Parts: sequence; C-alpha cells; structure tokens
Amino acid sequence: MSTTHIEALQRQSQSLQKAFEWAFSISCFLLFSQVSYVPIKAVLFSVGTPDAISAIAHLGEIAARSLPSVALLGAVWTARGLFKAYGSGAVLTPESGRAVGRLGDWLTASGVLALFVGPASDTMDAVTGAYISTQIVLIGVGLAIRLLGQVQAVAAAIKADNEQIV
Repeated sequence: MSTTHIEALQRQSQSLQKAFEWAFSISCFLLFSQVSYVPIKAVLFSVGTPDAISAIAHLGEIAARSLPSVALLGAVWTARGLFKAYGSGAVLTPESGRAVGRLGDWLTASGVLALFVGPASDTMDAVTGAYISTQIVLIGVGLAIRLLGQVQAVAAAIKADNEQIV
C-alpha cells in the first residue's frame, strides 16, 4: 500500500472510531432508559410492599432479555477499539486480527443469547420465524467475521516472520 492510501485509511478509521463512540454512548443511554430505568423505579417504589417480589422478578426478567443487547454493545465497543488501532496505523497486525475476531465473537454471542432469551411461543408464526432466522444470520456473520480475524492474525504473523528473515 502506498503512503497516501495508508493515510486515507487512518483518517477514515479515526472518523469511524468517533462514530462508534457516539453509537456506543447513545446505545448505552437508550438501553438504560428503556430497559433498566422503569423496572428499577418499580422496585424502589415497591420496597416494603407485597409487590416487591414481583417487581424484582420483573427486573430480573428484563435484565435477562437485555443480554443480547449488552453483547451488541460489546461488539460496538470492540469495533471502536478496532478502528482506533487502524487509525493509529496498526492495520495488519496480530492485535487487529484478534480485535476482528473478538468483534465476531460478540456478534455470535448476541445471536446465541437472543435465541435463548428471545420471544418463544408455542406456535411458529411469521414474526417468530423471521426473528429466529435473523438471529441465525447474525450468528453466521459473527462466525465469518471471527474466521476473517483469524486469517488476518495469521497473515500478520507470516508478514512479521518474513520481515525478520529479510
């Protein structure tokens, strides 16, 4: 790669790093406000009443259902770190390959968690079928990205070995 291509890649990566920082911040706020705020408020208001147990159970159920979203937040954070590394010039390194692999791991974990805690119904309707197929595609994309990260890490190791020999 020429120097101008590497500099362009670094500028684009820095922009993407900032975009992923914003996405992570907004996603954390939305996850907290939509998932945690109302159930926590219900628990606090039900302290000392017979409804306290049901409020705590509801909070636990909502926390379990939000696990796929938390895994997606992990993927966004990992992508931010990946573009930070790319922005610093570490494009073809074993570390960046491992970061790509971790990104795939987070996506795969989110899909698997969504299959376990997602909407389960006795009858298979169109919405449930679409949800399940979407999660299977997410798992497949996560595994493909994981493999891409492994290939990148191996390629970086081979490149480093070749540079030591020459």
